[in-house]
Amino acid sequence: MSMKPESFPITVQGGMLEALGINMYTSLGKCLVEFVANAFDGNATIVDISIPVDDIAAARATTRAAAKLEVASGTRSPFTVLLTPLPEAITVSVKDNGHGMSPEQIENKFLPLNRKRRMGEDGEETDLKSEGGKRFVMGRKGLGKLAGFGAAMKVRVETKRAEETYSTTIEMDYSALGGSKSLADQRIPASYEEGLDPKLMGTTITLSGLKSDSVKYSIDTIENTLREAFFGLDPAHFCIKINGIAIKPEDPEYEFCYPDGASASNLADSKLDIPDIGSFDLTYFVGIRSPGKNLPAAKRGARIYCNGRLAAGPSLFGLPTGMHNFHSQSYLECVVNADELDRKMIDFVNTNRTQLREDNEVVGALIQRVEEFMRRALAEHAKWRERAAAKQIAESEETAIYNKILARMPSKSRNAAERLLRSLAIQHGVKSKEFSELAPLVIDSMNAGEVLIRLSELGHDPKSIENISIQLRDLAEIEKSDALKLYRGRRSGIRALMQLADKGEDLWKKQGIEKELHTLLKTEPWLIRPEFSRYLSSDQTLTQISSTLAKHIEVDSFAPIAKVDGGNDITRPDLVFVLADSASPYAVTVVELKSPSLPLDTSHLTQLESYILKLQKWCQIELGRTVSVSGLLIGAMPDPDRLSDSSSLLIKRIQSAGLNSEWAVIGIRELVQRALDTHLQAIQALEKELKEDQMADPAEQVESDRATPN
Repeated sequence: MSMKPESFPITVQGGMLEALGINMYTSLGKCLVEFVANAFDGNATIVDISIPVDDIAAARATTRAAAKLEVASGTRSPFTVLLTPLPEAITVSVKDNGHGMSPEQIENKFLPLNRKRRMGEDGEETDLKSEGGKRFVMGRKGLGKLAGFGAAMKVRVETKRAEETYSTTIEMDYSALGGSKSLADQRIPASYEEGLDPKLMGTTITLSGLKSDSVKYSIDTIENTLREAFFGLDPAHFCIKINGIAIKPEDPEYEFCYPDGASASNLADSKLDIPDIGSFDLTYFVGIRSPGKNLPAAKRGARIYCNGRLAAGPSLFGLPTGMHNFHSQSYLECVVNADELDRKMIDFVNTNRTQLREDNEVVGALIQRVEEFMRRALAEHAKWRERAAAKQIAESEETAIYNKILARMPSKSRNAAERLLRSLAIQHGVKSKEFSELAPLVIDSMNAGEVLIRLSELGHDPKSIENISIQLRDLAEIEKSDALKLYRGRRSGIRALMQLADKGEDLWKKQGIEKELHTLLKTEPWLIRPEFSRYLSSDQTLTQISSTLAKHIEVDSFAPIAKVDGGNDITRPDLVFVLADSASPYAVTVVELKSPSLPLDTSHLTQLESYILKLQKWCQIELGRTVSVSGLLIGAMPDPDRLSDSSSLLIKRIQSAGLNSEWAVIGIRELVQRALDTHLQAIQALEKELKEDQMADPAEQVESDRATPN
């Protein structure tokens, strides 16, 4: 007969450590954020983190190689390679000069799981400040101690308070705790060191048994994680060091700041009023980074801080992607200080500190206000760029000839052309190669107006010019309608490229999808550049490429280039474009494509350079002249927080490349933005002009409607 107890105990098993520690803190950087926050709450002024970079790199290589051999032999599960611990002699430490802990504080405040950090003796959340009332504290939930298990198997804590002559050391071992049926039955061993200087105080956390996958990130990545997690803290009062070097605030280059006069070091004031609840003060800043300094998708948008620590973001929240100037979202970052949000009895910040609890009016109102900050910034930035572009076009030597042509155009054609030129100047600048290539196309697209100008210059009879102008106006309408159809048809190509970019981020480092990108750009080569109407060759050996090129430019003979065994030349480029006049080519562009799901590195650029060299030699030999050969490397730009050595070298080469470089590297997201700017601006200009034409002569529109068959 089964027992029927009147009550049941609640058992907290060791597996809870995995949910609260390992799964929440998957990288060394995130673990360190928790320990740095604890040091801040302990009134520390200096936190010194020690990371033996070279030792970790060497041990990772050795340990992972051994683990992979075990996988190959069938004695190990493949996925456990990620958690393979490094030798215990290799440690990471976090040392602070805070007030430290007594044995009583370790037992009653540090070790209890999910202790409410701010709960006072009266049962209310009144302990909002650190010991002595020096600082508003960052901690709240009492889970930070478990962060170490995300990166290590053992967490050692050595701590000492001032006036005491001994230190206390405890060690938490995941191997012992993780398999426990009841954590309440576990005892954490302690040891003491006597005879210490009473003036000494502070805490040192030492992580050992480091997990191979958690410590794979570079010092730069860890530094960026800590810098993003703690914003606005004065290094004079709280300094974070890694291997003895203080982390300095980031100093990015901004093209535009909002509101006027605000900056990352001088935030603007705002007040958030919430009906029937109350109000609290905010400070904020929105910056649009300079051209070419676009942010990775994971870094765009607003970061919300409470008491100097990240509480949510980066996120664009509900900012619509279809709004005006939305391309600038790729360059947008917003900082909001909402300290009062974390000084209330209600906990508005999720445990993972990447988002807020959005199921209430307070957070809803805050997010709505933050979205408003970003929306206004984008709108003001768009106006600023319009003014800057108009000034460039009006004053630049490069646009003098276009201004003369525009001045003689009919007003409607001139307005459309000016809008298109302005959009090109906004996106690329009037001194750019893109502007010099596309601006003539914009001017040439206004063919009907240009013919009238030429007729006037030749002195034709005004009556004949009037008759011709009517026909040309009709022709212009047809041209504009056809152009509009063409541009609208290209929307699907842009949408397909955007979806491919999203897919690449979803499959990041998991699956190569180069073929999909290749197929799309073969079909829609204008996505690369508007003047590319079709590719010359693809998926062919260099010999076949040379043959096709020679035939295209009508060269009778050429020196063949041998194929590798089996005709499968691994050195083939993906796409080749030729810009030519009636006699010979004057520009050849080689395009090398890489999967949107795999980061580009320096080996890909080296591969592209070899194509350029081979084509330069071929053109010199076969044509007896120098032909401009350039290259484009298109793929997924590396994540700046997870740069391999090869990707770092690529970034360095891109940054040092001059304006006359024979190659360029274009990220998938940048390719999307170029296509959007070039084609959607044209659609808007043409649609507006057609609408204005219809509104300008309603009688003609009525007559046209009557003539239309039912």
